[in-house]
Amino acid sequence: MIWKVVLLSVIGLLMLIPLSMIKTQIHDRENNMNSGIRKVAENWGGAQTLTGPWLNFSFKDRDKETRFAPDSLHYDIDTKTRKLHRSIYDITVYNATVHLSGHFILDETFMADSAKTVSIDIDDLKGIEGKPTIKLGNQSYVFHSGNSGIVADLKLPGTLKAGDTLPFDMTFKLKGSESLMISPIGNMTDVDMTSDCSEPSFTGEFIPTEREVTETGFSAHWVVSQINRKNPLVSTFGVRLIQPVTQYQKTERSAKYGILIIFLVFMAGFILELVTRKDINLLQYIVIGLSLVLFYSLLLAFSEFISFNWSYLIASGMTVLALGGYFLGILKDKIAYVLTGLVALSYALSYILLQMDTYAYLAGTVLLFVLLVVIMYFTKDLRLDTPKNTAAPSSKEQNNSGSDTTPHVS
Repeated sequence: MIWKVVLLSVIGLLMLIPLSMIKTQIHDRENNMNSGIRKVAENWGGAQTLTGPWLNFSFKDRDKETRFAPDSLHYDIDTKTRKLHRSIYDITVYNATVHLSGHFILDETFMADSAKTVSIDIDDLKGIEGKPTIKLGNQSYVFHSGNSGIVADLKLPGTLKAGDTLPFDMTFKLKGSESLMISPIGNMTDVDMTSDCSEPSFTGEFIPTEREVTETGFSAHWVVSQINRKNPLVSTFGVRLIQPVTQYQKTERSAKYGILIIFLVFMAGFILELVTRKDINLLQYIVIGLSLVLFYSLLLAFSEFISFNWSYLIASGMTVLALGGYFLGILKDKIAYVLTGLVALSYALSYILLQMDTYAYLAGTVLLFVLLVVIMYFTKDLRLDTPKNTAAPSSKEQNNSGSDTTPHVS
C-alpha cells in the first residue's frame, strides 16, 4: 500500500511533462495571434499616440528647431471598432474621428523672423485618411507628411504680435489598432473620448476623471494640467481597445490548476480503493492522468473557434463522460459515479476560480483547506498494518476440543 502511494505520487509528478508541453503549445498559439495582429497593423495602422499640435520655428543661425506648445488643448475623439479576420483570429481595429481645438499665446521669440510650421506627431501615418487641414486664426493650412507625423508650413498675418491669442481648430480621421494614446502637451489638456468598445482598458499616466462603461460602449473624460505632468512627451494616457484577457491567457490560467486536479482525483481513487476493496492498477491511473491532461488540449483547440465559456463546458463534459465510463468499467460498482462526480466538481471549482481575479488566491487556499479536512475525515480510521482476525487458541481450549468430539446441535 505504501509503495502504491509512492508510485501514484511519481505518476502525478510525471503528468507535469505533458502539462508543460500543452503550456508551450498555448504560448506558441498566442505568439501566432500576436504575429497576426502585427501583420494587420502593418496594413491598417498600429497603436497610435497623438502629440500636438505644435508651433515650430527655427532661425538661420540655429540648426535645432524649437517647439511651442498650446496654452489650451482639447481633444474630442469618437472611435468605432471593427474586427478583421486573419486565419482563425479576429483582430480588433478602430476608426477614430479626432477633433482638436484650443489656442496658443504667442511670445516674442516665436514672433521673431523665423521659419514657422505647425505639426502633429502621429505614430503610424498609414492610419491618416485624406489630407488633414488645420485652421489657425482665420487661415487654413493643409498638412503633409513630416519626420515624425504631419506638418504644414505657416504664413501668419503680419498683424499678429506677441501676447496675442491664436486659436486653432481641426478635424481628421485616423485608423489604428490596439490602443489610442494622447500626450498632454498643453498647459491645460482635456480629452473627451467615446467608443462602442464595451471592454476598454484605460492605461497610461492618468486615469479618467469621469468614465462610464456599458454593454454598448464607453465614454471617458481626462483633465491634465501642466502642474500634473512630468514630461509631456512621456506622460501619455489613453485606452486599449483590445480584449483585456485572451482565450490563451484563460487557458493558461486553467492549466495551472491541472496538477492539483490530477492529485485530487488520484487521491480520491485511492481512498475509494481502501473503502470499497476495489482495485485500480497503476496503468489505469496513468490513463486517468493523461485524460485529465488532455482536457487542456481540448480547451485550447475549442477556444480558438468558439467562446472560452462554451469551450470549457464542452471540453470538461467530454472528459467527465469519458472518465465516467472508464471508472464504471474499472470498478463495476455504483461508487464509480462518486468518482465521476468528483471530477465534474473539480472542473466546476476550477472554472469558478478562473472567474475570480482579486479573490482567486484566497478562494483557492480555502478550498484546499476544506479538501484536506475531508481527506482527514475519510482516513482517520485507516490502518496500514494487517489486522489479526483470529487469535491462537490456548492449551486448555486445545485439550477441550480434543476430548469432546460430540457435535452440538441447536
